Amino acid sequence: MRYSLSLSQNQDLGQSVIRDEHNQPCFILQGKLGNIANTIILSDINHQEIGRLYLDSANFITTYCVDVINHSIVKVKKINSPLANVFFITRLNYWIQGSIKKGHYGFFSGIKKVASVQTLVTDGDFKLTYDIAHPEDVPFILLISILFTQLHTPPLKLPQLKLPINYVPAC
Repeated sequence: MRYSLSLSQNQDLGQSVIRDEHNQPCFILQGKLGNIANTIILSDINHQEIGRLYLDSANFITTYCVDVINHSIVKVKKINSPLANVFFITRLNYWIQGSIKKGHYGFFSGIKKVASVQTLVTDGDFKLTYDIAHPEDVPFILLISILFTQLHTPPLKLPQLKLPINYVPAC
């Protein structure tokens, strides 16, 4: 199954629509995307909550929880390794490897890839494209990818300079 999500660097409050492979809206993300400590809610197009992502502040180590309706809570933990930047998803026993900076990462069960996420950065926007093998993994992967986007690509609000058309900088 293929999904896509477009996020603007200036869009940090409200909701974003996740579209299916036919470009039809199928999910809605709600929450403040500019702060990783805020809860992100995933709902269907009728605004019925499917799951949520939040920071678990009860631990000394930063842990994020994904709470999907009718499923036990799943935690995303970073594995401390000097050799790789690897995350582990409890209960699902998936590990995540890759890099948003390089534009892709994957979700693995053992050596089998169960999902991949491609990130494309355009003029102030991020477009995430998902390929997910199992329908039961969709809410988890959508929410966890938002976590990685928040961790690695903070919203940038740079001033726009208005210079004359024929401006030549002095050296």
